[in-house]
Amino acid sequence: MPHVTIQHFTRTFTDAEKADLVDAVTETVTRVFGTGAGNVSLAVEPVDPSDWTEQVYRPAVEERPELLWKHPEYTPSAGGEGGR
Repeated sequence: MPHVTIQHFTRTFTDAEKADLVDAVTETVTRVFGTGAGNVSLAVEPVDPSDWTEQVYRPAVEERPELLWKHPEYTPSAGGEGGR
C-alpha cells in the first residue's frame, strides 16, 4: 500500500498536469513495488514559500536525512526550490 506525498511551492495545476503527474508517479510506484495501481495513493500538498523551511525542509530533510533517497541541491539560505 504505497502512499506518496509531494509537497511543493503553492501553484495552480491544470487538469492535464494533475493527470500526467498521477499517471507517471503511479506507473513508477506500481512497477518498483510490484503492486497494482489500486493500491497506490498520492497526495499533493501546497506549501507557501515563506513556510517551506519550517514545514518541509527542516522536518523532512535536515532532521530525517536517512530517509532521503535523493537529496536536494539547495539549502534554504541558498534560495529554496529554484522555480515553481
